[in-house]
Amino acid sequence: MRVHRLEIEAFGPFPDRVVVDVDALSAEGLFLIHGPTGSGKTSLLDAICFALYADVPGSRSKRGLRSDHAGPGAVPRVTLELTAGTRRLRITRSPEFVRPKKRGNGTVSVQAMVTLEERRDSRWVALSTRNDEVADVVKDALGMGMAQFAKVVLLPQGDFAAFLRATPDDRREVLERLFDISAFSDVEAWLAQARRSAGADLEVARSALASVVARADDVLAQAGSATDSPPVPPESVAGHLHDVADQLDARVSTTMAAFDTASGAERAAAEALATARRVDELRTRGLRAAARLAELEAARPTHLERVARLAAGEQAAGLAGHLTALDRAVDDVARGRRQVEQAREALPDGRLRALPGDEAAVVLLRLRALDGTVSALAREADEQASRARQRSELDERVEQLTALAERAGAQLTAAQAERELLAAEVEARAAGAGRVPELELVLDAARARLTVLDAAERDLARADTLAPRHADLREAVLDRRTELLDLRQLRLDGMAAELARSLSTEQPCPVCGALEHPSPATVADPVSAGDIAAAEQRLSASDAELRAVQAEIEALRTRADTRLTGLDGADRATLELALSEAGTALGSARADASTYAEVAARLDAVDRSVEVHRTSVAGTVGRLEATSTALIDLAEAEAAAGDRVATLHAEHSGCPCGSTGPGEHLRAGRALTGLATAVADLVGAQARLASVTADLDAALDAAGLDDADSARGALLPPADLARLRVAVTAHVEETAAARAVTQEPAVVAALAADPPDLDAAQAAADAARDAMLSAQTAQHDADRALHQLERLLPLVDDAWAAVAAAADRDARVRDLADTTSGTGPDNTLRMRLTAYVLAARLETVAGLANERLAVMGGGRYLLEHSDERAARGARSGLGLRVLDQWTGRVRDTATLSGGESFMASLALALGLADAVREEAGGLDLGTLFIDEGFGSLDDDSLEQVLTVLDGLREGGRAVGVVSHVADLRARITHQAVVHKGARGSTVEVRVGAAAAPAA
Repeated sequence: MRVHRLEIEAFGPFPDRVVVDVDALSAEGLFLIHGPTGSGKTSLLDAICFALYADVPGSRSKRGLRSDHAGPGAVPRVTLELTAGTRRLRITRSPEFVRPKKRGNGTVSVQAMVTLEERRDSRWVALSTRNDEVADVVKDALGMGMAQFAKVVLLPQGDFAAFLRATPDDRREVLERLFDISAFSDVEAWLAQARRSAGADLEVARSALASVVARADDVLAQAGSATDSPPVPPESVAGHLHDVADQLDARVSTTMAAFDTASGAERAAAEALATARRVDELRTRGLRAAARLAELEAARPTHLERVARLAAGEQAAGLAGHLTALDRAVDDVARGRRQVEQAREALPDGRLRALPGDEAAVVLLRLRALDGTVSALAREADEQASRARQRSELDERVEQLTALAERAGAQLTAAQAERELLAAEVEARAAGAGRVPELELVLDAARARLTVLDAAERDLARADTLAPRHADLREAVLDRRTELLDLRQLRLDGMAAELARSLSTEQPCPVCGALEHPSPATVADPVSAGDIAAAEQRLSASDAELRAVQAEIEALRTRADTRLTGLDGADRATLELALSEAGTALGSARADASTYAEVAARLDAVDRSVEVHRTSVAGTVGRLEATSTALIDLAEAEAAAGDRVATLHAEHSGCPCGSTGPGEHLRAGRALTGLATAVADLVGAQARLASVTADLDAALDAAGLDDADSARGALLPPADLARLRVAVTAHVEETAAARAVTQEPAVVAALAADPPDLDAAQAAADAARDAMLSAQTAQHDADRALHQLERLLPLVDDAWAAVAAAADRDARVRDLADTTSGTGPDNTLRMRLTAYVLAARLETVAGLANERLAVMGGGRYLLEHSDERAARGARSGLGLRVLDQWTGRVRDTATLSGGESFMASLALALGLADAVREEAGGLDLGTLFIDEGFGSLDDDSLEQVLTVLDGLREGGRAVGVVSHVADLRARITHQAVVHKGARGSTVEVRVGAAAAPAA
């Protein structure tokens, strides 16, 4: 990180704008910031810290950062330019502060603000105005928080030796910020996670084993085995379960034998029950068949009647098709005659309607021969109508295009005129817009001068307001003084009265010595010493209040005179006029700037409109020419069509339809077609009637029937005929079936035997089956438990192996993780892996620091890294000690004197910077600030320290020394001098022999 430029305004003791060019100051690598005590040297470092972190180090509060010397309208602001890595950043930050209200009395709180910019392509680009986003960028760029920044970069007054004397934990926090140890911290985190994962895996494995064992217990409980056995240790679970499996196998054999015996008894009882049921069923069938046979014999007359009706119906059914065909042929002939008459009525009046039916087909052929001519005439008529519509459309389009061309031409002319006017206005507005920045500065200056006048007038008004109070207080003081004098006189009189009361005629006066007392003093209201003291206090209070009011009046008038002097005698009217004129001019310029963009955009739009109108005019003229050409082509097509129509009419003049129109021709053709079709259909129907009549006569002779009416009388509907056939067949089949059942040997034997006892056979079969099912259940339960246990035994073995493996891995991972985290028994120093890495970095820092300390301390002291075990089990590895090479003894850093601590701390800080620069990916501390501490050095030590600081130039770093030691002013030529005064502090930048006052 390198600081380039610092700008302060109304911040700390600086009421006005201060610019410190750090690049110019650090050109030689070493520069001095000096000034009297309390002038604000440390406030410059506070400003750097506030710009970066929105806070200041130490006990100072960021709420009081606004300068008490600044005017009421001044805004506290800090701007810092710096380079972090490859990024050039600029941060402008303003703290929260209170300002007077612009209208009325009282104050208003102004919120803190921040702006972050980055230099890109030779210009500043705004990145953010949000405090959290800026904080993230600063943290990423610098890699440290404010506390680490103050310890490593600023080294503020009072904290110079903080890192030297820090605890190992605090030192660790600083080193972690400066050095990249993320890889090692990732290893720590990974091992810690692996330890948690291994422990979780072990618990999962144990849970899995417990789950499998629980399942085995459930199996055994259901099987009624081993439920009363004592608990077994986890390592014996597998063996115990194998023993239980052997016991279950023996039980399976026993229950299987019992099941076989019960199954035999159940089969015998079932066979006896089945035999009894078969005998009972045979007896029932025989009895039912004999009863049915008797019913069928009683219904025999009805059966014979149905047989006769069925025979006549089946004989007549063979003629049903001939009868139906005859009826259909008669209907077809009647329908054909009606259709012929209807078709003749559809013919046009004249010779076609009188045309004989047998000639209709010939005349139709003649008419069809001219269908093509009629179709051509119809097409010509359609095309003529289409051409008429097209001509109407083209005429209308010519009118529209002509009007459109006129409108487009007028719009083009208007757009060209508007473009010329807008171009002139854009040029005029650009001049006014360019004056906005200048006029804003003028307006700010006029507003500031009027604010100064308002403040002066408020001070004078306040002074005038206090004048009556001052007069009243003066009168009160005089009254209090008179009162005190009166009381003192009364006190004296009272004392004389007291003395008079003690006089007697026998004793002399203690004052004059006389024995006579002609007029002794008397007093009516005596005054005590307390009354005098109270009067003196009242006088003192009134006098103090009078002096305070008088001092306030003088201060107000002095401050008002100072402010009015800066206005060069300008009165309010002049200042308000200047403010009004500046505001008016700025408003006009801003209006020009605002209008400029609108007019410029309108000019661009008009330019595009001109091109659009020009294109529209050209396109409209082209379409108008094309439409005129189409009208000429249409006229030529109409002339050719007239010739074709005349030829077609001549060809159609001899048509049988006797008409000239295509419609009449088509109607006549359709009517002739209908007549010819109807005549042909009638002839066919008459031929079919003759054929059907001949076939019916032949069929009647074959069936032995006299005529068609006899056949119609015997004919039955198909459904009735089917019902008769089913009834006859059913009677025959049922009679045969009943007779067959009564003649079966088994049925005859069953009827001859005694009825069986089904209830007794059923009870015996049920009892045998219950016994068989109980034996089967016992056998199945034992067998199922054995199979389930046999399936679980490999799972138990696998789960126990998984527990053993997980326990072994958990032990190994836990041991390694505890060692790297510093909590394991093998890590005697209780040093974490990252602490071990940081210890190596600290050892490097100590070596680099000793190179500087050897020069500054005359070779007496060396810094040593210590990894001794800390007391009471604290973590070790980041300790620092001092080796005194004169005595050979190792000392604690707290035993160093002030000057020795300063040199050791400075050497350590510079060693840190060197180590960070050498660290790959580390933060480059290009700018360091050393705040005070040089006053504790003698001349020789100061010379040695400056020799070391001069050597920093070779590394390209810049060191800013903050001190009021006079000897440093002659040694360091590049200086920032802080001056303090009653109106606040200022900064003067001196580079070499020249001096340049700060802006």
